[in-house]
Amino acid sequence: MYELPLNLYNLVIIASVFIGLSFGLLLLFTKRINQSANRYLGGLALIIVFWNIWVLSLDLNIFRYFPKFYLIPLNFSLAVGPLFYWYVKKMTTPEWSFTQKDSLHFLPLLFELFVHLIICQEALTKGILATDTNAFSTFIPLAQLFAIISILVYCYFALSLIRKYHIWLKANYSNDDKYNLRWLYRLTIIFAVLWFMLVPYTLVDYVFFDFNLGIQDYYPIYILLSLITLWISIEAFLKPEIVFVDHIEANKVPPKEKPKPNQEILEQAMWLQQEMERNLYYLDSELSLKSLALEVNLHPNTLSKIINEGLEKSFSDFVNNYRVQAVIERLKDSKYDHITLLGISFECGFNSKTTFNRVFKNHTGKTPLDFKKTVSKS
Repeated sequence: MYELPLNLYNLVIIASVFIGLSFGLLLLFTKRINQSANRYLGGLALIIVFWNIWVLSLDLNIFRYFPKFYLIPLNFSLAVGPLFYWYVKKMTTPEWSFTQKDSLHFLPLLFELFVHLIICQEALTKGILATDTNAFSTFIPLAQLFAIISILVYCYFALSLIRKYHIWLKANYSNDDKYNLRWLYRLTIIFAVLWFMLVPYTLVDYVFFDFNLGIQDYYPIYILLSLITLWISIEAFLKPEIVFVDHIEANKVPPKEKPKPNQEILEQAMWLQQEMERNLYYLDSELSLKSLALEVNLHPNTLSKIINEGLEKSFSDFVNNYRVQAVIERLKDSKYDHITLLGISFECGFNSKTTFNRVFKNHTGKTPLDFKKTVSKS
């Protein structure tokens, strides 16, 4: 009679299989605004689920009792990097769509499937378990190393996309908290670090133990990888969806070298400041480059040039400077003493506490609360 050698580690993996399967299917099939991006992440979650099933089958000796179970391909780790990168690509550049050329990213996956076929052929020919074949001990570490390198490379490019997206965001939106992807940036770094941690595991196993370490020795890193994948999937599914009123390609970052502004640009910059002060456009919490351009009857590109060259600021810094000054004026006026800091910030055009605290400290060097205490003492 077969008894499952259950322990805390594989119970956690089993739980992650069911949770990952649930969120993977939700990301794939739930109709949402960001569904096209979520599908890539859903595919990634399912690949990790299959990978965990493969890990469990090794740990629970399923191959020993059901030798042909290994014939089922479950390891698609070389597809993890492309799927994650495409998810980030779609989130940062909504107009991007998958093309036939993009399918070339799946070519390395053919190597992984080829390795699987070689192992299965040797196991069937010799009548032994797949895990006891020479092909398994030779090629699986190499496939795992290639997967790690692939994932690290794609994570690097994903981080680059997010950085460029945030530059674009700052140049087009004054309140960017509901649009930023800082949560994804942090999780991408953690995701990459955990995959990198597999390198010493694999090298030590391959060089010093002739690839004979038990699957239990890998469980801590496997569990962490499963948890971070679940974390990314859950965050993506539960986060408010990003919907831009207007969007240009985020990857088109302004050049680093700024041309010296001519007299016309400087005059336009002075005029723009006067318009902001007279009409109080900055009090609109949803103010964007496009909406301000409509108000002052300029093309968004022209407005962006005036702000960047004439004032040497980003759109976000330009607008938020007025908001901070408006907050300071109210803090110094006793008739606003009955209003909370957050209430004052909302009156002045901010739409979240996080953005307000961050922007205020960047402009004044003090938190809003510390500044208020200073004003009260004076």
